[in-house]
Amino acid sequence: MVPVAIFSFLVGAVLAWRFRVWILVPVSLLAAMAATLLALSHGEAFASTLSQAFLAGALTQFGYGFGLVGRHVLAVLRTPSASRSRTAAVALLYRQRPSR
Repeated sequence: MVPVAIFSFLVGAVLAWRFRVWILVPVSLLAAMAATLLALSHGEAFASTLSQAFLAGALTQFGYGFGLVGRHVLAVLRTPSASRSRTAAVALLYRQRPSR
């Protein structure tokens, strides 16, 4: 179950870079269904199967949140700091070279 959990988390993190939050509904359902089928095929108890399905769906959402945080941190690191001049900030906004 650990590889499924890691894969689910990473899928959520990758989806955060490209898609909006509505992608989590089908992906979480697919992850939960895959975990359920995997657990039932191994002959595990129903309660254990449900907990693994919930974990797979939740880890996809945690991965999505982690991806959003990572995207935000990179966006903040790319913005000009307060010590830079206003023309540098405007130049970055319009993707031009700053005039000196």
